[in-house]
Amino acid sequence: AFGLVDCLRRRFPRGMKWLRRVMLACLCLLLAAMIATSVWIGLCASGADEPEAEYLIVLGAGVNGSVPSLSLRERLEAALAYLERYPQAVAVLSGAQGSGEDITEAQCMFDWLTARGIDENRLIREEKATRTRENLRFALGLIEERTGTRPETVAVVSSEYHLCRAELYAKQLGVRALGVPAHTTWLTLRINYQVREIFGVWVALLTG
Repeated sequence: AFGLVDCLRRRFPRGMKWLRRVMLACLCLLLAAMIATSVWIGLCASGADEPEAEYLIVLGAGVNGSVPSLSLRERLEAALAYLERYPQAVAVLSGAQGSGEDITEAQCMFDWLTARGIDENRLIREEKATRTRENLRFALGLIEERTGTRPETVAVVSSEYHLCRAELYAKQLGVRALGVPAHTTWLTLRINYQVREIFGVWVALLTG
């Protein structure tokens, strides 16, 4: 776009000069908004100081056949640590079956956690959600079916870069989310996903 403006400067010197200034101002505003959103995501990434809750929602991620992907395994490790720390908590495992997956993400999480000693009676499978908003909405619906009321507070396990958007969606659904971060192994992946999350947060704000 700036190259096109430069090409047209000879024909429309005054107009292109002002257009270039407007474009630079817009670019600066965009970068400032991205930096501010990235800081917000970073602040949410550490999770809640005391995330104890009656219910834990574990947000799904990819499954390779029937084996959890790296991202999903990281979330499962965080969920396992949480369930061991809070033995009264019940977990809702949320995620449908996607392309390249032999089983639902919820079933994969159920198999992984029960294989590591978590009582299956503490696990609820939610197998319809395909997006973050659906993960939370459907999981909250199952809790409401089970108890007769929607909880005011739930704990939510997801990758640290994803907690900001998850907490935002939960707030839009009328629930306070206590973030439980799953730490991303590879720094390059975290940076890549965090940049993507900036736009995900904007979409969440605009569609909320």
